[in-house]
Amino acid sequence: MRARSGALRNGSRPNSTLWLPITAAAGVLLLLLWYAMSQSPSGKSDAAAPVATALGRAGASGAAALAALPTVPAPPASGCQTGKSLPSGVTTETVTVAGTDRQYRLAVPQGARAGTALPLVVNLHDRDQSVDQLEQYTGMADAGTRSGYAVVTPVGVSARWNLTRSAEVGPDDVLFIGTVLNDLTGRMCLDSKRVFASGFSDGADMVLELACALPDRFAAVVTVAASRIPDDCADPRANLLEMHGTADAIAPWDGGGPARTAPFVGLVAQPVESRTDRYARAFGCGGEHSAGAEMSSAALTAWTSCPTGKDVGVLAIKGGGHTWPGAAARPELGATVSSLSATVVALEFFGGHPADGRTVTGGGASGGGGTAGGGATRPAAPTTSPAPASATRSAGPEPSVSAVPDSTTEPTTGPTPSPTPVVPSVSATASASPAAAGG
Repeated sequence: MRARSGALRNGSRPNSTLWLPITAAAGVLLLLLWYAMSQSPSGKSDAAAPVATALGRAGASGAAALAALPTVPAPPASGCQTGKSLPSGVTTETVTVAGTDRQYRLAVPQGARAGTALPLVVNLHDRDQSVDQLEQYTGMADAGTRSGYAVVTPVGVSARWNLTRSAEVGPDDVLFIGTVLNDLTGRMCLDSKRVFASGFSDGADMVLELACALPDRFAAVVTVAASRIPDDCADPRANLLEMHGTADAIAPWDGGGPARTAPFVGLVAQPVESRTDRYARAFGCGGEHSAGAEMSSAALTAWTSCPTGKDVGVLAIKGGGHTWPGAAARPELGATVSSLSATVVALEFFGGHPADGRTVTGGGASGGGGTAGGGATRPAAPTTSPAPASATRSAGPEPSVSAVPDSTTEPTTGPTPSPTPVVPSVSATASASPAAAGG
């Protein structure tokens, strides 16, 4: 078994990655619908108090370590309020973080109306994987823009992420990605209640680090082939769906696996269910979880006593390796399940889980977007907040960005949001109240 250095160095995505057979697509939707129906009728955890668990009270030493970490500045005034916007297309952007220039790729859907708040997906690459390779492998920017999302792909220094927030590993990537979010908040009209994150392998681990370190910034996260959740994840607030191959030899289902190479020597993959249970309990869910809704290639386990509108679950990919379901085969990483697409599942999960529980069906002109005067936009930051990070903009010949679906016509290609949330809130199954709609 090879040492784990980077799960994907090169990869290509067949043109059919996002094209699911009708039966497979229906299976995905049934899995997600079961997810909603499996929650407790009350939609409440046994403890009605705000999220607080023994995990969150880990001890003074952990708190001291966190206090020494860089702090992400408060976000600037929203572009929804200042009238700022960015043109459609794919560009490479630069932000200055702690005196160092860092880059990210931004895809803005075509046809977004001025003043309409766009949802955002942050998609994170694996170690030794470029942003181009990530897009070829997952197709997230293409599928996301088809569904009306802006998609940002940050670039890790030396093609890796500082998963442990250690100075020995490199610059602090929580600060970097937080700065990216602030940069975009100030320069365009984003819906602060619909900021999501997805990632593959080490990128998935970084997504979980972000969900724990920046709990107020993400509404939902989807991870594929993750290996660890920070031990000090005290108060996460993002809905979580983990997709993980049952035959993953790099980050095994039951934990362990091959030794990590420098600078991550000593990091060991944690068992999927136990680490997800830690997250769920810190999230305010009870320990109860149920398995069911099996299809030929996947089985879903959902935590069933979460607060209203909150979801935590694991989608076990039967026989899947350390791979992204629906992507091009990578035999050296194990088997790739082709009967469902992790990209489609992620976007459906995001569509049903805005931070404020609204019913949404995608972004941009396709519905569900906030306006500059609505509650979906980020309020102006206090006058004492720092100015947004400096940024430069350069166009590049990157993958094309799909148009935002028109509100009355359906796009001819790519995934299309459903007219109702695929994963409604827990209480939506027991109440027709508008306040309970959404996930």
